[in-house]
Amino acid sequence: MATLFHWAAMSGLVLLGMAPVAATFSGSVVGAVTNYWLQRTLAFPNARPHIQAIWRYAFSCSLAALLNVLIFLVLHQLFEISVVPAQLLTTAAVAVFNYVVYQRLVFHEQTS
Repeated sequence: MATLFHWAAMSGLVLLGMAPVAATFSGSVVGAVTNYWLQRTLAFPNARPHIQAIWRYAFSCSLAALLNVLIFLVLHQLFEISVVPAQLLTTAAVAVFNYVVYQRLVFHEQTS
């Protein structure tokens, strides 16, 4: 769902004339807001308390947004890959990064 929101926002902004790099950053912010609730309730239901998780989540989202922009920028502008394939590859890379960070840092589940 978060990826869908990211892509929908990005697509809409590109169609409205925003530069693709700025649109993917904006989309990642929209996706991050959606993602927190989904990760907290569905993927990591026994997570650390919200007050601890939210700050870690904000930090990890900042890293993920930066990674998203950097990968997309390299693929789209340096390697001249069109917007959709560049964002597909970027999304896959950032999704792996996010899951590992969420599992180990943000929503680390309590074991007792």
